[in-house]
This record gives sequence, structure tokens and C-alpha cells, in this order.
Amino acid sequence: MSDEIKINGKAIYTTKGAAKEYGRIGCNFYTGCPHNCAYCYLKRGAPSKQLGGTEVRLKKCLASEERALEIFCDEARRHIDALQRYGIFFSFTTDPMIPETRSLTFSALNFTMYNGIRAKVLTKDATFITYKRMVLNMKSNTAKELVEFGFTLTGRDDMEPNASCNHDRIEAMHQLHDNGFKIFASIEPVIDWQHARMVIDLSLDCCDHYKIGLRSGVRKDYYDLLSSGMNIRELTEEIVRAGRTVYLKESTRALLRRCFKEEECNRILGLTVDMDGNRIDNLKKEISA
Repeated sequence: MSDEIKINGKAIYTTKGAAKEYGRIGCNFYTGCPHNCAYCYLKRGAPSKQLGGTEVRLKKCLASEERALEIFCDEARRHIDALQRYGIFFSFTTDPMIPETRSLTFSALNFTMYNGIRAKVLTKDATFITYKRMVLNMKSNTAKELVEFGFTLTGRDDMEPNASCNHDRIEAMHQLHDNGFKIFASIEPVIDWQHARMVIDLSLDCCDHYKIGLRSGVRKDYYDLLSSGMNIRELTEEIVRAGRTVYLKESTRALLRRCFKEEECNRILGLTVDMDGNRIDNLKKEISA
């Protein structure tokens, strides 16, 4: 897509690097996130000054929430073809569903739905499902067709002190899925394979798609090769057996290549989808129970 269009707006932009693995086009209204997760890139090192740390603030270039929505709509109209083709992701510099941000997010979602744009929303907040605008969307077939909700699941509440607990996030996934919404889970970062397996097992009946990614900024031997290879293979097969799809992020694929020979690595990757949700290998493969 980078050869076709480049978007560098105040709210909407073309993603790159690891961010592209979640969405080719992103939207950021705010910086900062109050969840205070131990592993979060928003508060680590030099980028934390730009990305806001734990304090939620509207980006200065957007001036006000009213003006932010105007800017978003204007930028979306100018790039409507790309947005209708690739969709849009909310968001990378905050949680778009916490009380401080959800009103503007839902206003933007109203625009995307009206214009036939698919949207993905990633959150660690389970309380938004009782928010009045979400309750209304529960009855909207358009919302169910065009808006996909994702939840980050690590299984480690101790490392995410101000976020909804993982159990509540999975309960929210169940409620949204039962109401007809497509649901994805970001199993990233994998803090340890035991907890990653736990949250996948608990969510398999309400999650349509998984993204599995590793922890950044850790020592090279943080992940044991033997255990990691076994878990990546078994979790991939378990997800596919359940009729769900899985995308292994580049960090996970790099570890997989260290764990297995090329033939087995390719077999495992052949069970997965690419970052756009397309099967990497169109040949249907049987997985033994």
C-alpha cells in the first residue's frame, strides 16, 4: 500500500513497521494511557515524552474534540477510497475506549459506518460495553458489519494495574460476540506462554481472530526456544482447529524460525493468515487432534 498512497494527516495516517501489522491506516486523537502497563512502549524511554506516558491528552494539533472530529472527517473524505479499501485502526497512542477517549472515538466510528469504512478498535477497557452509545450500536446491523472490536489479553493483571482485568475483557468479548460483532484478540506481548495459553483457551468460543506477538525490549534469551516453539505450534493448531484464524506477528515468526527447520516452520505458517487476514497457504491442511 505504501506505493499507492501515503497519508500523513493530523488524525489519520499510513502506518509503518510493527503498527502496520494491526492496520494499514491508523487514527490517533490522543496521546497517553492510564493503564500503566509494565511493558508499555508509551512510557518507556525517549518516545514517552512524545507519546504521553500515563496522562491522556488530546493532540495539540487537533485543538479541541469538536475540531478533532472535523479534521478527522475532512481527512477521511480526502482519502475515502483508501479507507474503504483498507479500513482504519483505533489507535496506537492511547486506549480508544477508556472514559477519556470513547466519546470522540464513537463519533469517528459514526462517520466510518455511514461511509462504509471498516474499523478496528483495540482496547483493554471492558466497561465501554455499557456506555450509552455502545448500547445503541448493539442494535445496529451496520455496526456489526463494519466495526470489529479487539481486546489485548496477556493474562497478567499484575502488569496492567489500571486496566480492566483479563477476565472482564473476555466477558466483554463474549457479550459483543453474542450480539453479532466480530472480535479479535491481541495476545501481545506474550509475557509467558502459560498465561497466553490460558487467555486463548478462555476466549476461543468468542474470538474470531488472534494476533500473537512477543515482548519487546527484553534480553535475547527471554523466551526459551524449546518451550516457545512447542507453544507457538500447539496454539496455532488449537486456534485453527476451533475454526478461528491466527496471525503470527513478525516477532513471533522470527522466533519460530529459530525453533524449527524450514519445512516445519512453513507448515505452521501455512495454517495462519497474513496481516490482512488472507490465508498464507490456500491449501487446506489437516491437523491431527
